[in-house]
Amino acid sequence: MQTIDKVRNGCIAFVLFMMGLMWMGEAVFNNRVALALALYATVVGVVALVAITFFSHLVRRRNMSVEEAVNRDVKNVLVFGGLAMVKYDDSRNIVWISDMLEAMNLKITGLKLLDWQPTLASLFDSDDIQVIDIKGKRFEAYNAEESKLIYLKDVTQYMSLQQDFEDQQICMAYISIDNYEESIENADEATAAQIQSVCRQVIVDWAYADGMILRSYRTGGYVAFFNERIYRKQLENKFAILDTFKKKSADIDAMMTLSIGIGRGTSVLKELEELASSALQLTYSRGGDQVAIKSGKDKVRYFGGKSDAYEKSSKVRTRVIANSLAGLIKRSSNVYVMGHRMSDLDSLGSSIGIARIVQAYDKRVAIVIDDNSLEEKTRAVVQTMKNDNRYDGMLTGPNEAVERVNKDTLLIVVDNHKPSLAISSVLLDMVKNKVIIDHHRRGEEFISTPVLTYLEPSASSAVELITELIDYQNVDVRINERDATIMYAGMLVDTHFFQQRVGVRTFQTAAKLKDFNASVTDAYELLQDSFERTQEIGELERTAELYTHHIVIATGRDDETHEQVVLAKTSNNLLEVSDVMAAFTIGRTAKNKVNISARSSHTINVQMIMESLGGGGHFSMAACALEGVTTEQACQRLKEAIDRYFEERSQEE
Repeated sequence: MQTIDKVRNGCIAFVLFMMGLMWMGEAVFNNRVALALALYATVVGVVALVAITFFSHLVRRRNMSVEEAVNRDVKNVLVFGGLAMVKYDDSRNIVWISDMLEAMNLKITGLKLLDWQPTLASLFDSDDIQVIDIKGKRFEAYNAEESKLIYLKDVTQYMSLQQDFEDQQICMAYISIDNYEESIENADEATAAQIQSVCRQVIVDWAYADGMILRSYRTGGYVAFFNERIYRKQLENKFAILDTFKKKSADIDAMMTLSIGIGRGTSVLKELEELASSALQLTYSRGGDQVAIKSGKDKVRYFGGKSDAYEKSSKVRTRVIANSLAGLIKRSSNVYVMGHRMSDLDSLGSSIGIARIVQAYDKRVAIVIDDNSLEEKTRAVVQTMKNDNRYDGMLTGPNEAVERVNKDTLLIVVDNHKPSLAISSVLLDMVKNKVIIDHHRRGEEFISTPVLTYLEPSASSAVELITELIDYQNVDVRINERDATIMYAGMLVDTHFFQQRVGVRTFQTAAKLKDFNASVTDAYELLQDSFERTQEIGELERTAELYTHHIVIATGRDDETHEQVVLAKTSNNLLEVSDVMAAFTIGRTAKNKVNISARSSHTINVQMIMESLGGGGHFSMAACALEGVTTEQACQRLKEAIDRYFEERSQEE
């Protein structure tokens, strides 16, 4: 405003000066011309003065300051705009508050600012805006340090609207009844009708009680729509529907659970459906009886998983996978089979089974072997294979495999679905067409864009899956007695000599391998431990301590290195002790790596415990690797993970 006044006064002074100059000229010259010029200058000057005054008034009105506009009404302006202020001194004592805060009956003058609102401390470290609560209202707070004022803006209504908006965002869920078709098929007419009625009623009652929209879209499958408010309610009760459904199923002597995949976090319906569908597939591949929640870029969340996977009696899916695999093999130029790093006999045995299937279709095939990443017994078997002309050209190193990759190469990954465990990450990245066949529960880490995936966590081993695929090939797959013996040994490893994770199909597979002339005696000999290894396992067992909930933890010395199989065997042995429900063995496997091997009965889900530490596996068999820690530090982290597991379980119950 001062600038406008200066310009206006300058213009007026100039006009008056020119008028005065003209009249002075008239007085000096005293003639008609001088008089005419003086009169003309006077008229023009008067018009100019009027114009200057008018235009300066317009500009002044448009550039009026807030203080000039509101003057004494500034208090009403602040209150109407939901603005408040708090003045503080050098010691951060409150010395004054604005009328809006006084109207809220706040008696804070004289108090320490941070005693009143401790969260305001962050405003003195940055120019950030902090949201605080004052008598049930929400305010955004900004600190003007130069003037020692805290500006407060009432955002209660805005945040309420924002919360309402978030609460109404749509979530979608696919709900599937695990083991439903098998239960119906194996029941008489009356029991089957009861199963159908109970299953539907439990799900419908749950959905309608919480205000969901529910529709059946296939036998044993439902789709549900609900909002974020309902979703949070389910989070609070840890998706109690899982336990409710399982209990109702047990009441009618049916072994059924629920798998639920939820998609959220997007307003695009197509993306929502894709998230829900993907989440449901995750629950399938992890054995069911759980909820998987996918929401855009957030980590997948899991609830449940208290039951081990039910064995599927139907082999329809196996036949479909076998036909799809055959088609991919026929269209390929060459095939590589790859297991996991530190390959065990299940990884090698399943690789041999796949290689024989590929050979039956007259396609070039090689098993990728890293001689520096083999378990001890596997290394011995690989060495015998190299000396056996029946395996000429079947084994290859990772580098040689990479050199022979082309656009039609097919890579079949067995006994693994995690890129970090692949024998060759380069080969994994180079090959476009990838097939995954695994019996481990799916984790968040997963090989990208496979053309075919066969994950069956109810299977005892990868060998079991491959042997079943052999049955459904339309060609003669030739398995010699050495192949069958190695594959049989692989099953022995993963089932701990048929003591864990076995079902009817496991023994059917064992019988099939016997038909292929597998030598059970030789298979057991392949797994025999040396005297030194037996001593090593015994030393680890002697470190075992009872922790809690019938859990035993054995911890190796930090200056000693063990193979992973030693840790696994130690856990297996400890699990055989009376009243032990879970066993964990901790040991250093490399200079900067500590591994944990976990085994359990069918009551404790060690997979979830290991997943919380970055590992994975099965419900009753899992492991993880920790880097940059001592064995004692690893033990402490394991105990914390176990405590969290049981705390979450107690909350769910």
